[in-house]
Amino acid sequence: MSESDQCPLCERRKEQSSEFCELHRSALETIESAYSAWNKGYGDLTKQTYYGKLEGLNETGRAVKEIIQYFKTKERVE
Repeated sequence: MSESDQCPLCERRKEQSSEFCELHRSALETIESAYSAWNKGYGDLTKQTYYGKLEGLNETGRAVKEIIQYFKTKERVE
């Protein structure tokens, strides 16, 4: 498998319509679907603040934390 077929966070094969493998795509969907509820609860919550709050929770899974770190790193590069 070539690097272009691999998830940027692990060695799993990327899903056809995604930048990520099934695990990390699912984690990203979870992050995105929960954002509106968190934003409503906290009021005017930026994505950066949201990511920080998620990272601080013991209940947040490894795949979600890997996605957050990936986006934080990507933002610094761009």
